[in-house]
Amino acid sequence: MAVKGSALRAEGNLTLRTVCAKCGKSIPTEAGHPHPLDETLARETWGLVGYLAGEKTVFATCDACHATGWRPPEYVRLE
Repeated sequence: MAVKGSALRAEGNLTLRTVCAKCGKSIPTEAGHPHPLDETLARETWGLVGYLAGEKTVFATCDACHATGWRPPEYVRLE
């Protein structure tokens, strides 16, 4: 994995990463925009809210799965 920015961010610290709920790809836990000093500003992680066993849950989703329209079971869009 290429290291950009700081070891205190997800690119350089594997403990700050999670897996996509759909495809299992490793993605950063930062659900917002990358650090302003990064060369490419692209959102990599989407936090989608759905239900799992009746409990509201946030499903970390990679940009590719989000772009295909995948949503967790009983997806609820928060405004």
